[in-house]
Amino acid sequence: MLASWREQNFVVSVDTGLSHLTAALDRPNITLYGPTDPGLIGGYGKNQYTQQSHSGKLQDLDASLVNVSLIDNNLL
Repeated sequence: MLASWREQNFVVSVDTGLSHLTAALDRPNITLYGPTDPGLIGGYGKNQYTQQSHSGKLQDLDASLVNVSLIDNNLL
């Protein structure tokens, strides 16, 4: 799996070990959050971006916001 990440322009993940691993490997990542505060446990480093649901429920996170974040951060 690590080898395939090196070939990708970015990773989109939820707040799991995957998001922290992408930060450690210095890969661009957008981490999706529901009720968790990204300021408390989010990934650190350059190219680490967050999208949080307005309701605190991950299923309410609008996918178009993720797309906008990819474009705004020059990942697409």
